[in-house]
Amino acid sequence: MRGFAVGWMGLAFINAALANADGRSPLKYFLASLLLGPLVTILLAATRETDQGALRPVDLWRGRRGK
Repeated sequence: MRGFAVGWMGLAFINAALANADGRSPLKYFLASLLLGPLVTILLAATRETDQGALRPVDLWRGRRGK
């Protein structure tokens, strides 16, 4: 059980770092990761924020640019 908690916290820190690197709020994604864990990781990988703060899907096969 202790290993599970350490892994879950580690995932939350990784998600916060990924969010920060992508220009998103790391605190918001850290707190969301504490509750939803892997689902937030998928959200980070599959979406990008627009300039207005809305999320848009990303073509995972072609990368960020979608060209």
